[in-house]
Amino acid sequence: MLAAMATGSSIRRWALLAAVALVVLVAAGGAFLFSGSQVTCVEERSPAGVALRCAFGVAAPPDAVWRAFVTPDEPRPYYFDAVLQADLRPGGRWRFVTDDLERLLAGGEILVVDPPRRFAHTFEAADLDDPPSRIRVDIRAIPGGTRVELIHDQFPRATKTFRRFRRAHPLALSALKAWVETGELPLRTRLYTAIFKPGMKTFTVRAEPWEGSRGGTSGG
Repeated sequence: MLAAMATGSSIRRWALLAAVALVVLVAAGGAFLFSGSQVTCVEERSPAGVALRCAFGVAAPPDAVWRAFVTPDEPRPYYFDAVLQADLRPGGRWRFVTDDLERLLAGGEILVVDPPRRFAHTFEAADLDDPPSRIRVDIRAIPGGTRVELIHDQFPRATKTFRRFRRAHPLALSALKAWVETGELPLRTRLYTAIFKPGMKTFTVRAEPWEGSRGGTSGG
């Protein structure tokens, strides 16, 4: 009983601190956390549904960009320190978990692994009940670096997942771009990680031990 009360108190304190921090940030600079990203995403609509298309350049070789998207078992500073666990083959499973490996963030099935050119998979956020969508990342060399195009599609409509990631993709991809190019993170990334990462370890779904698709550990 006392432990439950303590946990509830901790959750309330975190929620209050996050709310206060967001109010301060918005008051200080408009929507600092959620505007001005280097990467932008275009919303596309068709009879089949809606999609997000994010295209940008990275001043680094394709292999470095590829590793940023597919390297398993290491925290990603540009994505809340989340860890990719994956059986890197078509038909294999993948998932994102928190850096303590305790909480599930998202997962799905791998569709394409073609290094360092294309990576595609289905996508389901662990805390939402939307049907699976699809993410495809195309990588190609250009003079001075790499061109990246991320397409998040197969949304029948503007689902909760769609609405979340039309804001989250520009933030995360801008952070990835900065990290690959410089090894450093933008201030906004450090701020939203500090604000939201504790909640991800509190409110998200508990992760089962990872066994992949072959009953082993991460890897192809």
